[in-house]
Amino acid sequence: MQAWISACLLLAASPLWAQEPGGDVSWRNVGPGGGGWIQSIAADPVRRDVLHVGCDVGGYYYSDNRGRSYEIRNSGLHDYYVESLAVHPRDPATIVLGTPAGIHKTTDGGASWRWIRQGFPEAQRYSYSSPIGAVCYDPGAPGVLYAGIGRPREGRDGKGQVYKSLDGGESWALTGEGELPEDTIVSDLEVSPADSRVVLAATTRGFFRSEDAGQTWELSAQGLPYLDVREVAIAPSDPRVVYCTLRTTARDDEEWNGGVYRSEDGGKTWVARCEGLAHRVGKRNEPAPMTSNYKEIVVDPRDEKVVYAGDCAWVSAGVYKTTDGGLHWERCSRHHGDNVNMDYGWIRQWGPSVECLTLSPVDPDTLYFGTSGHVFISEDAGATWQQRYCRELGDGRFAGTGLEVTCPWQIVCDPLAADRLYLCYFDIGLLISDDRGESFRRSFQGMKHSGNCFTVAVDPAEPTLVWACTGEWGSNVGDVCRSRDRGATWEVVGHPESGLPVGQTKTLILDPTSPAGQRRLLVACNGHGIFESLDSGDSWHSINGNLAEAAARQPVGLVMDPSDPLHLRAALSGSPSKGSGLYETRDGGKSWAKINEGQEFADIRELVVDPRDFETVYVCQRELYDRAEEPPVMRPGGLFGSKDGGRTWERLHDFHFANCVAVSPADSDTLYLGTTDHPYHDDAIALGLLKSTDGGRTWKQENQGLTSLQVSCITIDPREPARVMVGCGGNGIFLGTDRAAGR
Repeated sequence: MQAWISACLLLAASPLWAQEPGGDVSWRNVGPGGGGWIQSIAADPVRRDVLHVGCDVGGYYYSDNRGRSYEIRNSGLHDYYVESLAVHPRDPATIVLGTPAGIHKTTDGGASWRWIRQGFPEAQRYSYSSPIGAVCYDPGAPGVLYAGIGRPREGRDGKGQVYKSLDGGESWALTGEGELPEDTIVSDLEVSPADSRVVLAATTRGFFRSEDAGQTWELSAQGLPYLDVREVAIAPSDPRVVYCTLRTTARDDEEWNGGVYRSEDGGKTWVARCEGLAHRVGKRNEPAPMTSNYKEIVVDPRDEKVVYAGDCAWVSAGVYKTTDGGLHWERCSRHHGDNVNMDYGWIRQWGPSVECLTLSPVDPDTLYFGTSGHVFISEDAGATWQQRYCRELGDGRFAGTGLEVTCPWQIVCDPLAADRLYLCYFDIGLLISDDRGESFRRSFQGMKHSGNCFTVAVDPAEPTLVWACTGEWGSNVGDVCRSRDRGATWEVVGHPESGLPVGQTKTLILDPTSPAGQRRLLVACNGHGIFESLDSGDSWHSINGNLAEAAARQPVGLVMDPSDPLHLRAALSGSPSKGSGLYETRDGGKSWAKINEGQEFADIRELVVDPRDFETVYVCQRELYDRAEEPPVMRPGGLFGSKDGGRTWERLHDFHFANCVAVSPADSDTLYLGTTDHPYHDDAIALGLLKSTDGGRTWKQENQGLTSLQVSCITIDPREPARVMVGCGGNGIFLGTDRAAGR
């Protein structure tokens, strides 16, 4: 206890977030490949085999072999959401990224990035100052660039602004201020290769032209039935020919009014070119992707009549091609039916919605497109397509090739099989590896909600018996599943009919002292509280006891005393005025008592106890602007620790979003802290993984090899404490060995 108090006195005299250099752990990225949102893509303008990819949570990816393998190159990025990217037309090592946090630039092919702020508004702590929705070079004068403000995918943050740089992107200034409607989102910009004064803009308020290099803008909507313009493409072989895509919002019996339009006078007037394009109209209560919509469009540089357009709807997803300037279109990517021409890879649970599309200027028969999870290539002008995001190993297993865009929730070691990992992800569900992350297979057969998997528990006496918590994305819907064959097949056992209410269960505990065949399970069910099963999951009942109704709805953590299975602690998130905090029961849930009376907790992210000492407790908390209070209160984030079972607390680290923590099973003084941040403001990059060897008194960063500093989970192998695994939101899973463990 004296060492703990001394550590806290030292912390009080120095910044809690100060770090020393690390170096004990080096990391290796593993994963299945793909799995996230491929937001932007560009074939290199000079090098035939080079591909540039930007993702919504993973940053920038580089391939020099046509997508057969990738490198994640994120060093220096202040935002991993790459909304748009532009490659210098003559010097491809120079690249500019448009992100919600603004412009990033590299001159070494992405090995290092600089966040460019000169000319933009002051960076904001709780909002985006200048989100970039589109960026482009002037092909005739590459020292000139344009950037449009807004977040096209989210449909927000439009300001009616275009910025211009005259020095290769080093500094920027508003151009044509006040010329566009003030709420306009700029989704695409192009400069005519024939005349640098002509700049074209696709926006949510229409198609705009400038004939004086961006100083003034004119709406050019003649022939367009609708003003939400998504993309613009100028034909390199005849710049008078321009194509654009329109977004439709039609529903029910409304007329579909999206598609592709063509101009032969540089974008002044337009005619529809939609014959052959799918034009399904969804129902009023259906999500937007149930209506056909065309966003992406590219033109063959050799022939202005050869054009490719991408449909991003779920119901008609794919690439369409015309060879007569849009008079007739045919789908050229076919992933189902009798005439399939695509190698699809392991992600088959969603379709090839075209989110980005590019054509190689060096080899125009080569095209790439990205979806919400895949990258595809055609090397024969769209006749056939191959996936370029994973390696399929022929026996149901697969492995990544560097394009890791996944978001892990938890990594679980099998207690009886040293090489077996259960990997829980958002969006892609549960994957299993039997060779320590070298290869993977998807586990979902029999699950009702296989999109998200939050955690897994393996019976330590019967390794074929496994439980998993699953749920839907974007709603509080989930259940508990059970497998009797190590994850080959599943049955849903935790559901309303068995006593477990509808709600996501992100914490699952197995009582190893309970009888085999009648295992006691405990879950924290979001919106409902703590539930227990005494028959291996067949039936469930509440053990909320006297927990306040409001508090019982927000459980985010649950731990069990290994020496007394009736002794539980639960973390309830929310506002202190609504009952958030830490609660304890010593009678299996009949009665609970709050144990953090001297320390308020709000947005709790994780509750962890020392595996060697149940009285040592840690809480990770995110900074929260608590509107439940009057007046509202800003509640600090950080890592908090208690040595006396939660009665007294000390703040061990003050980063505003301490997300997860792990304690070494071999050394109680060795802690690993994962930090992250949410993408709602400028410079939303965290500190990565931190390590302390003195119980939290001092910390050092352990980020060597981590391409993302947004750490979502940490697992230490209980059999091999030097074996550390972390999940990083957007770049998947990293495996490491702590070389200092045991020293």
